Amino acid sequence: MAKTFTKLLKFSKRSLFAATLLAACTKPAPPVEENVYYTCSMDPQVREQRPGPCPICKMPLVRVEIARDKKENEVKLSAEQIRLANIQTDTVRLQALGEEITLAATLRENQNGINTVTARLTGRLEHLFVRNAGEYVRAGQAVFELYSEDLAAAQQDYLLALKSKNRYGSTDLDFARIAEAARNKLLLWGMTEAQLQEIEQSGAPKNTVTFYSRYAGYVMEAPPAEGSYVAEGSTVLKLADLRTLWAEAQLYVSDLPFLAQTRDASITLPYYPGRILKGKVSFVNPNLEASSKIVLARTEISNPSGEYQPGMQAWITLKGKTRPAIAVPTNALIQESRGVTVWIKNTRGGFEGRMVRTGIANEDYTEIVEGLQIGETVVVSGAYLLQSELVFKKGADPMAGHKM
Repeated sequence: MAKTFTKLLKFSKRSLFAATLLAACTKPAPPVEENVYYTCSMDPQVREQRPGPCPICKMPLVRVEIARDKKENEVKLSAEQIRLANIQTDTVRLQALGEEITLAATLRENQNGINTVTARLTGRLEHLFVRNAGEYVRAGQAVFELYSEDLAAAQQDYLLALKSKNRYGSTDLDFARIAEAARNKLLLWGMTEAQLQEIEQSGAPKNTVTFYSRYAGYVMEAPPAEGSYVAEGSTVLKLADLRTLWAEAQLYVSDLPFLAQTRDASITLPYYPGRILKGKVSFVNPNLEASSKIVLARTEISNPSGEYQPGMQAWITLKGKTRPAIAVPTNALIQESRGVTVWIKNTRGGFEGRMVRTGIANEDYTEIVEGLQIGETVVVSGAYLLQSELVFKKGADPMAGHKM
């Protein structure tokens, strides 16, 4: 009897141990907490309801609490976090907004300000006083010295007529008229009054004659070399007056109706940030380039100090008629493949992402056709930081389910 009792006692202990071990192995999982989820700091798209390792990188998941009064796409920050993130806001309001187009342009010489210094008779360039492209030439400045047999012969004819006039006086041959005609011929060929007085006093023709520019401007291309012969009427110097320049841009045919609204233009140059030049579209080429379907549009700008140079890049902005529109600063928009998102500051003090539909836009403001109302507060600086914070807390697509 004692042996049987001992066996029963041992069996009971074994059964109790097995039951205890089974209970330990089948311990229930911790309950799911409301407003709490677990995510991975390395893979924020992971969202689990219970703690444990990340299924991707095996790191321990981080516990994240969701405020009971916070929306799914809402982010709340402290005042210090807002300051450090440089989050700035603006109020949605009506703006006078109009369409505008911006064209890439290049500065060119004003062709109306280009002048040429030509050789008025055939001869040889004995000396050049201006040799290089880009040099500035003043009006009345000596530019080249020319040897010409025709010019020397004309001077000799003039001196002979003067001598005959002084010697014979009034005769059947009007030597005064002959001398005057010879003198006018030399003036037409480019000699000056001072040069004529010099040969009158010396009584001998000059072998070479210095010619002067009637125009002021910058030399556009190098002149012929010294010692070379030039023909009558050939160009020795081409001068450009750069006090006004042309800004020329290519305009698509589809944008031509825009010019019916306005010809006023704003010109900016990347070399001078913040500087805006005013002008008007003065010319539109009537000939269409068949291959590219573009036309040339030209705007004239003032350049009194000469700081703008041909060849500089520029931007021409044409602004159309304006109308009142609900608008926000363009910097407030987050452009994504699924649409446009803005961040607003809600009445609970948090920041909420919202998808919107946009309309016309310019460089500073964009019309909001749907999604915002006048008086709401929109984030204009720091929106991408808020978007990143929401991605970290919610996952790869924080705006999933939101439609516009």
